[in-house]
Amino acid sequence: MKYSIKRGINEYGPYTLAELQRYVAQGNIALSDLTRSEGMTDWVPVSQVIGDIPVPVTAPAMPAAGGTVYAGAGSYGAAATPAMASGPVPPDFHWGLVLLIGVVTCGLFLSAWLIVEAAWIQKIKPGAKSLVLVILAVVASYASAFMGGGVTHADTHPLGALFWLAGIVLHIVAIFSMRSELEDYYNSVEPIYLQLSGVMTFFFAVFYFQHHFSRIARWKKTGVLAPQG
Repeated sequence: MKYSIKRGINEYGPYTLAELQRYVAQGNIALSDLTRSEGMTDWVPVSQVIGDIPVPVTAPAMPAAGGTVYAGAGSYGAAATPAMASGPVPPDFHWGLVLLIGVVTCGLFLSAWLIVEAAWIQKIKPGAKSLVLVILAVVASYASAFMGGGVTHADTHPLGALFWLAGIVLHIVAIFSMRSELEDYYNSVEPIYLQLSGVMTFFFAVFYFQHHFSRIARWKKTGVLAPQG
């Protein structure tokens, strides 16, 4: 039997009972969090499911010198660092450098780096659609620029304007697909309860994703997971 976890408006899982025990012991799941099995209609506290079943004892995570160990749940405060799974390390490149190089290259680097991010998501989630969507969005945008498209040129370059509109739509669909794929992976395969803001994704996708990639990369290297911020 598998159980889903509800924390606020977000749901995670499903997890087996053994996984629930392990995540409770690690501090990733609180006994006050709500859970529901496939056959249950109401949510109940995790403590009612765990009951008197012994929870496996794990060594508490030790903070780095001068630092604090945080759970991936952001506003839920300090807790034991989630156990590191054997997944790959994301590209660790400061988002500020991505912005700087993007400005210097007049945005060319931003398009390229978004493809890099989507390609990495494809690595952890084979079959993900975001990489294809990002590539199509970039191609459509540059095709529009080549044809002199855009709203202001819709009368003289209708095909360019069409490519411009397609590029915008594909970009939005692509970045929200990336958001969904990242949340799915980091709430199931490597459960750090990643929650990505829709507003930040819409306005700052390439920088916002890179911020979290760097955060996860540091966790992989040091065992310390910083707050989501």
